[in-house]
Amino acid sequence: MKRNTVFMAVIIIAVIGGALFLSIDKLERSVYKIESILDIGKPALKLTVSTGINESDGSPVITNITFEQTRVIYKGTDTRVEYPEISVIARKDSIRAAPVTYWAAQPWIEGNETYTLTLSFRESYTPETGDFLILTIRFTGLRGFILGRNTAFYEWQ
Repeated sequence: MKRNTVFMAVIIIAVIGGALFLSIDKLERSVYKIESILDIGKPALKLTVSTGINESDGSPVITNITFEQTRVIYKGTDTRVEYPEISVIARKDSIRAAPVTYWAAQPWIEGNETYTLTLSFRESYTPETGDFLILTIRFTGLRGFILGRNTAFYEWQ
């Protein structure tokens, strides 16, 4: 009876220790792999945009952009307009081509330096390895005037 109790205690401690050992990052990667294997969700592009203010004229500037390919399980739509905002849209191969994503936007707050935007692709387009995306990032002011515009490029992996 004591052996069974000790054995069960060791197993419980090992399970708890193993659970504590797993990090959230590893868990997210595992979920992403399972989703891509099972083809759950749709591809999406997650952008983390770092911003600042141009000291000479006070206009917003982008200081850094990081990209992450991800998957989403919701249907994409254009984001509701709330000025002032930072917004982004992607086109394939040409700046004059039709958009392949919906507009993604977040309210732009002066002093906030980092924004995370997730671009979901339109139903008619699925990105493939080697696709060249051209992203237009805009800062829009309180009355809808474009305060700044940048272009970024991304090759789908």
